[in-house]
Amino acid sequence: MTTNQNTLPSPSQAATVGHLSYWITLPALLLLWAIVIAFINPAGEFMINDDWCFVQIVEALLNGAEVTATGWGDGGPAVFCHILWGVVFSKLFGFSVTVLRFSVLALGIGSSLVFFLLLSSITTSRWLPILATLALIFNPLFFSQSFTYMSDITFFFLFITSFFLLHKGIQRSGQGYLILGLFFALLAILTRQIGLVIPLGLLLTALLQPQGKNQNRVRLFVLTIAITILPWLLYEIFLWQVGSTPVTSHPVFKRIFSSPMEKGFLDYPLSLLGQLGVIFLYTGFLASPLIVCFRKQLLTSSLSRKVSILLGIAFLFFQGALLTGTINPPSGFYRNIIYDFGLGPLLLKDAYLLDIQRTVALPTPLFYLLAFIALLTALGLLLLMVRSLAKLLHATHQKQENRQSFSAYLALISACIYCGVILLTGFHDRYLIPVCALLLIWLSSELKEAAVQVKGPQLIVSALPLLFLAWVSVFGVKDFFSYKQSLHQAHLYLFQQKVHPCDTDGGFEFNGYHCSIVNTLDYNREDYSWWWVAKETYLVTLGPLPGYQTMKTFPFSRYIGNDGAVHILQPDEQQDTNR
Repeated sequence: MTTNQNTLPSPSQAATVGHLSYWITLPALLLLWAIVIAFINPAGEFMINDDWCFVQIVEALLNGAEVTATGWGDGGPAVFCHILWGVVFSKLFGFSVTVLRFSVLALGIGSSLVFFLLLSSITTSRWLPILATLALIFNPLFFSQSFTYMSDITFFFLFITSFFLLHKGIQRSGQGYLILGLFFALLAILTRQIGLVIPLGLLLTALLQPQGKNQNRVRLFVLTIAITILPWLLYEIFLWQVGSTPVTSHPVFKRIFSSPMEKGFLDYPLSLLGQLGVIFLYTGFLASPLIVCFRKQLLTSSLSRKVSILLGIAFLFFQGALLTGTINPPSGFYRNIIYDFGLGPLLLKDAYLLDIQRTVALPTPLFYLLAFIALLTALGLLLLMVRSLAKLLHATHQKQENRQSFSAYLALISACIYCGVILLTGFHDRYLIPVCALLLIWLSSELKEAAVQVKGPQLIVSALPLLFLAWVSVFGVKDFFSYKQSLHQAHLYLFQQKVHPCDTDGGFEFNGYHCSIVNTLDYNREDYSWWWVAKETYLVTLGPLPGYQTMKTFPFSRYIGNDGAVHILQPDEQQDTNR
């Protein structure tokens, strides 16, 4: 049997095709970003989530003030590089919240480009790197955080750049790439200490992967300790010396030891198991554009086919019981960003503390349909992970070569370490951004090894979940910024009325920025919201409340769900006093 050599491109031809692909795809990705940025219009001098405390730090440093805190409350992330990036960007373009938000948006765009280049060097497929990159961009967690001054995207940019450089160093046996990759890992650690999963994953992969012996394990160990671990320890000692917040003083670190005592011997393992289920459901659903490519491989055994059929039948009965009102189970997403028909968070008293529904609630049958799809993708993801790790352990034990690339196992092992850490410390949904990216890298390599062709009909199947994620991300963020811009108008109105910010409950971000550092005011958390409200002369909400009179409204439109309005309320007793 002979092979037609004319059908196979030469290495030079393959390289030319690859370079042409870069010249076409990278500008196309930039154009895509430009379109969604113009549509969303993220400008505005308002805070989002916890970024108000980072804005405070940047502002203080630009004004020459001394800063020792790394966050609000009893501690926070290291955020050294995040703050430094904000300071540099502000010196270049001027200080404003909008400028700081665009500084992170630039890193979000950069992360997607680095991610595409990484995948292009892992697989020879023309479409798979594009598909996986779009799955990252339109991941609602990644996409939404790219439009904030939160540290998630800064950390992720450093994280994925480190991975890319380490991959290049391993691929080419280049010490320069390895040193630079470990340096970026250090920068990631100085932004969030959980960046330690990169050097830990590198060392563990080198020990387990048979190809690790080709990487000079002693050299890797010495470089990793010298470039990442030792400087990080010195930085933590420095934080302790200056009275800041070293990692051992963080509440999240203390939770590792306090949670088992608080929950008890039986409840604690069950709690961890439930959290692990959340991780698999979220990452499985968010990585579904690639997981659906494995549907034939996952259904090869009769057992997997029978399980799928049984799950489908069970779900139909479950949905029937829901629709007939036989059962009424609770529904709701995990905390922080994703909620109902939209992205957030909506940190106002009525929506957040009183838990009043201010958006169109996701119908329970639709919620459980999404949960069922997430369950199927999570089970597929789990099965693929078990198979891959079993191959690794078997090859390690038998001292055999494993065709799977070193970088693929580095991604999978790092993802497992990362998940283990956040299980012990607690997490928000946005903490899963690195896990999703690592799994997309590993899945791309698995598709290459399984010789799955991602083109034609397969692309159409993958496009369905991708389009849904894109719809949620783009319109969800657009709706969120419409709400925030109206909320900002309400805050400006109160300033025009000469109302002291701390005499208003303007929401977590508003009071956090204006009032958290004011130590002369007495905050009554029993009568008012816990976020630094000295007096509730006015209350800002997303709707009317009993015992309050609506003073003014600021409407906004939504693409997902009904339109809304920001309300400025005044307590009835305050109305009586004014009369």
